[in-house]
Amino acid sequence: MGSPNLPENRALELLVGSDFGAPATAGAQAKKIILVEAVRNDDRSYSILPVGRNERLVRQHAPSGDWKQRRRGWTIPDVAKSLGSDPKLTVAAFDFPFSIPISLLSDAAFAGRMKRTSFGSRAVWAEMIKNELNIEFASGGAAARLNDLGKFDPWRDKSFWIRRQTDEATSGSAPLKHKFQNVFSMTLAGAAMLEKLRHAGMKLALSSARFHLGNRWVFETYPRQVARAVGFNGSYKKSPEASIAKAEEYLNRSGIELDFDNGVRKFCIEYRTAGKGKGDLDPDGADAFLCLVAAICFREGLAELCCGSADTTVLEQEGCIIVPKSGAQIVR
Repeated sequence: MGSPNLPENRALELLVGSDFGAPATAGAQAKKIILVEAVRNDDRSYSILPVGRNERLVRQHAPSGDWKQRRRGWTIPDVAKSLGSDPKLTVAAFDFPFSIPISLLSDAAFAGRMKRTSFGSRAVWAEMIKNELNIEFASGGAAARLNDLGKFDPWRDKSFWIRRQTDEATSGSAPLKHKFQNVFSMTLAGAAMLEKLRHAGMKLALSSARFHLGNRWVFETYPRQVARAVGFNGSYKKSPEASIAKAEEYLNRSGIELDFDNGVRKFCIEYRTAGKGKGDLDPDGADAFLCLVAAICFREGLAELCCGSADTTVLEQEGCIIVPKSGAQIVR
């Protein structure tokens, strides 16, 4: 399940940005989870083509047939299989919390809610999530559910709405917040998916913003913070086209060439799903594109950590949001 139909001479290296979510059903996931893929052609040169993983963003959908053919996005297990099995994929950026606060990792009462002793580390916590939360669906229907999320209901407690230091630095939500966009479900289902990617050979960039050749990296980013880093001062949710244009301007100013297919760009500007409030609409395509911009910057050494005063010891457990370097002006 890699990235089909890419011209062989162009498929040197692939990067992905993803807007993520964890609705309970497969059909809802395949509306919410959007991937935008770029091909790295050469040094500081990228193309976003209407093929590969982007094909579903621009294809014509028949009114009948397999429900997945009528969806633009992905289910969580499909993301894990597609990215984990693709050796050409070197960087993937997602917008969900990769960990929980170090205070909860060391809290015996928190672990006790799941009949565990204190986790002590992110690795132990993530292993438990992987073992308890099966992200495969029992059937192939759109109504198939991730029933194992219910196992974690004991953690649906406002006392656990604690932000990591990277969340404090970016005004982000607490990883276990279970209101509105339900970060809670994203954090848990995302942790199970990350374990699959890690076991497939991808490395988690929790405390480093350095890309190393020979490794395949996955990291956490935050579209709102990406928009700020590239110099966009408004609400990207209200003005996705303007935020996309500002990100393209940032890449150009930084000496990075981007060939952006018009059809995929149109999708990123126009695609919406239901937001966190009544009548709200989320620009998931723009979210995914901004995550991809962060992935490109990570690949090119133009990324920075949003971590406040956290040191490496804390970041290795809590994780860190990674975004483009603010105000970069590196011209070839």
